[in-house]
Amino acid sequence: MSSEPGLPLRIRVEAAGSATPPGAPVGAAGDLIARLAVSDEVALGVVLAERPAAELRWLVDQVLRKVAKTFSLAGPVTFEVGEGIAADVAETLALDLAHRFGARLVHDLGPAVDAVAAAEARYRAWVEEDAAVRTSLRIASDIAEWGRARAATLPVEVTVYDTADVARMGLNLLMAVGGASAVSPPTLVVARYTPPGTEGQAPWMLLGKGVTFDSGGINVKPYESFVSMMKNDMAGAALAFSLFAHLAEGGFPRPLLLVLPTCENPVGEGAMRPGAVVRSYRGLEVRIDHTDAEGRLILADALAWATDHHAPERVFCFATLTTAALIAYGPYATPVHFAPPDLEAALGRASAATGEDLHFFPRRVWHFEANRDEEADVKNTARLPGHASRGAGSRNAGHFLLHFTDRPLTHFDIFASTWNWAGDAPASGWGATGAPLRTLVKALEELAGS
Repeated sequence: MSSEPGLPLRIRVEAAGSATPPGAPVGAAGDLIARLAVSDEVALGVVLAERPAAELRWLVDQVLRKVAKTFSLAGPVTFEVGEGIAADVAETLALDLAHRFGARLVHDLGPAVDAVAAAEARYRAWVEEDAAVRTSLRIASDIAEWGRARAATLPVEVTVYDTADVARMGLNLLMAVGGASAVSPPTLVVARYTPPGTEGQAPWMLLGKGVTFDSGGINVKPYESFVSMMKNDMAGAALAFSLFAHLAEGGFPRPLLLVLPTCENPVGEGAMRPGAVVRSYRGLEVRIDHTDAEGRLILADALAWATDHHAPERVFCFATLTTAALIAYGPYATPVHFAPPDLEAALGRASAATGEDLHFFPRRVWHFEANRDEEADVKNTARLPGHASRGAGSRNAGHFLLHFTDRPLTHFDIFASTWNWAGDAPASGWGATGAPLRTLVKALEELAGS
């Protein structure tokens, strides 16, 4: 096919077993049927296979990549859904198209899809922004501005605790990680959403790791540990805020609490030192065995502080916590730790609908005890018997957080899923994927309505 610049794109998906669309065949991946017809527009017809949503997303994206290489596309991108396509499949494909084409996308699936697309776009934009710009101070100022802009229409309140406040409050682990940075200093951002009639009800807490750049500290990251991509180490904070804002703006029926400990992990004479013992907010002594295991430290202090001051009913923790998540589970998966049965079921249904893979792991006493230390109460690099830490890094790190709260905690290690490590995540170029926001929206809305 010859390239014809400046053509609009029309995409129509049909259910498995439908008639073959007109046009020339596209070398589709897998068992999709794809045809192209070109006139004053590029018309792409796709007959979906009987596959899970995750695989359909990937296969459709592979077809779109081939079309984009052949044609210069301009103007509107129209998405049409044939009879027999499940609503969930249509919505998640539309979200991928919104990711790829932005405001050019035209569809008739309703404003709810556009709202989730906007939340994903904000999440991705924050993660991809340069670390010198998306600092702890910028995170705090943007969320405070969001709160001020909506104070007249939404029951939201934003409080920013600066470095002096953090030190005064006794968040010593957060101070240890970021105290040497003047550019992105230790900051705690807290926002509350309290819909009418829920005053006094315990909130659901969204806790997000906000390390705006992770050098590894004195135990500096080697190149092989993805140091050049560590602006994405605040993805947990970006996800938590984007989810919080989306739910609040959509009239979520339950109170929500957003808690974001944020700073950078610098190298310098004021940086925390390996071997240091730091007294945490909760009173546990923590030995800094390795300065590149910093995310669990700032989360631990914020988690303990919020437990004391807000007594959340549930805690949802989001963090690019461990490279081990990518090593163990691959480039698309999100390991989920400690989800109670009702949440695991809701997340499982949502994941099947959105095509974002989640893998569930229970609490286990040996992972909890692996965080104990001979010198202090706990250390920030757990060891199982036989020093088999590498194979359980994500699980050990998640269990570290359980030492700092008595509230029901579910931890999402998003290191593998939130960045396009393999280069072929659906609709994603180099950078952030937006995962697993759409799954969380669907699961929390179901859980709140049950």
